[in-house]
Amino acid sequence: MALSSSITLEHLPNEILASILKACASPSLFSICTRWSHLLATEVMPPLYKQIVKVHFPQGDINKQAIILDKIYKLEDELCEGEKAKAIFKQAFVLARTLAPMELEFKWKTQEKRYYTLANYSSYLININRLLMWKALPGGGEFLDQEKIKYLPLEKQGELFGEWIENHGKEITIVNLRGIGLTLLPPEIGQFSQLQKLDLIDNQLTTLPAEIGRLSKLKGLYLDCNQLTTLPTEIGQLSHLHWLYLSDNQLNCLPAEIGQLAQLRSLSLNNNKLSSIPTHIMQLAQLRSLYLENNKLTTVPAEIGQLLQLQELYLNNNQLTSLPAEIWQLPQLKLLALSNHQLTSLSAEIGQLSQLQDLHLNNNQLSMLPAEIGQLSKLQGLYLEGNSLTNLPIEIGLLSRLQRLNLNNNQLTSLPAEIGQLSQLRRLYLENNQLTSLPAEIEQLSQLRRLYLENNNLTALPAEIGQLSRLQGLYLENNNLTALPAEIGQLSRLQGLYLENNQISMLPAEIGQLSQLLDLRINSNQLSTLPAEIGQLSNLQKLYLRSNQLTNLPAEIGKLFNLQDLYLESNQLTALSAEIGHLSRLRRLYLDGNQLTSLPAAIEQLTERLDLRLDGNPLKSIPSELKKCFGS
Repeated sequence: MALSSSITLEHLPNEILASILKACASPSLFSICTRWSHLLATEVMPPLYKQIVKVHFPQGDINKQAIILDKIYKLEDELCEGEKAKAIFKQAFVLARTLAPMELEFKWKTQEKRYYTLANYSSYLININRLLMWKALPGGGEFLDQEKIKYLPLEKQGELFGEWIENHGKEITIVNLRGIGLTLLPPEIGQFSQLQKLDLIDNQLTTLPAEIGRLSKLKGLYLDCNQLTTLPTEIGQLSHLHWLYLSDNQLNCLPAEIGQLAQLRSLSLNNNKLSSIPTHIMQLAQLRSLYLENNKLTTVPAEIGQLLQLQELYLNNNQLTSLPAEIWQLPQLKLLALSNHQLTSLSAEIGQLSQLQDLHLNNNQLSMLPAEIGQLSKLQGLYLEGNSLTNLPIEIGLLSRLQRLNLNNNQLTSLPAEIGQLSQLRRLYLENNQLTSLPAEIEQLSQLRRLYLENNNLTALPAEIGQLSRLQGLYLENNNLTALPAEIGQLSRLQGLYLENNQISMLPAEIGQLSQLLDLRINSNQLSTLPAEIGQLSNLQKLYLRSNQLTNLPAEIGKLFNLQDLYLESNQLTALSAEIGHLSRLRRLYLDGNQLTSLPAAIEQLTERLDLRLDGNPLKSIPSELKKCFGS
């Protein structure tokens, strides 16, 4: 439609003029006159924006869907609807020019393609996505780069897509379209008759075409990280589908036809908007893994018990307050994830989960565990962080295969002696409890690698701790320890010892026996001296001694040839021994806030890359070479 002059139109009523402008709205018309610009901005573009929303979201609340569309196109919230429509078209024009460089050069043929109309938007949408997809297919980019093809207008190129698939796509079994910027999946997808795997992760898809149902041999459909709000009923035609991944979308329901996926093994629906578990899922007799984390679920239907092959059930981060009895009757269940709910108790029937290997119950409101927990003979991981447990049942000791036990952030005041029966335990997390002591039976944890005891009320460690021959990390920050037992030296594999914020006044000589120690942290204690045996820690790389009462360092400190970091701030050091110069690998030496009046000349032997800090010392002299190296 060509408008030679606005003179013949100036007397038309607004409603008639607006309808004319709707048919030929374009960037240039906004500058014709104030009246035209106003009508375009108020009567033409806002309705067009809503129509664009409906193209992407045929059903549902248009206001909610508009928010998603704005996210797809990265539109600023403060833009009015008319401006948003213009911004969307501008992005379409730019992308079209990128994909088909000559598209907007043939102005005599394509001027109408610059009109702001729904038909044009729909044409750009389908053809832009055809080319994006085409370029990602094997051989697609080479075809489009041909001289006879690349100079065709966008629409003409798009029309060739289906024919190309017929000739080149029939044998393709894997299509990877991950992260290529798709906002629409072209219907030609249905022509890939041999397709077995379709990866569409990390795009901006809002719907799927009905043609998806024609992929009769498809086994894996990966749609994570899109903007899907619905699925087509044709999804149920994918009779050979094994894996359906739909996490990080906007789904609040699933079609009933989902229940027809008789071969489905894994269904991932994490991070959606589901307020209930669709009952059609319970028809999936072969389902092994079901992911429903980060939704809005308040209940689990009793029909969950129908999933007799289910091995993994992920329900973290919902709003559950109770569980149906049927959940404890899933005979093949190996992993049950129920963290971040409001569960106050567990049923005694939990003991029926004879195959369970991992149980996640972090951040609930559990105050006790049922004795039947001990019947979970195959359990390897038990995660109970952030509950209100004050004690553990003695049956905990029956978990003979347990390797990981997380009890951080509870209210435990003691541990049962039976904890020592956990002969396979590798990691024990007990941070932020109210423990005042450890049972002697802890010595029986012969496989323990890491023991986390930060933020408790421990005043002493049992001598038996020295029997933990495989221990690599011992975390004791923020307790009330005044000393360490001599048996600490028996921990021959210990690599990290963390003792900050205690009241330790001296270290046992046996500390020197920790030949594998790499990291020793004793900040904020009451140390006034260090034992000479500290020089035996030949592998030590980090030594933290901030905020103690040290007045000197033993000469043996110079034997720590692998030491890289030495932190001595806020002590009472008046001098450093000359042996400090032997620490050839030292990179950081922090001495702020001491009483040093001079530094030994031997310190000049240290590398020029040393980070030396001396603030807050009453230094009167510094070795001359040191001044050159450090600009002091």
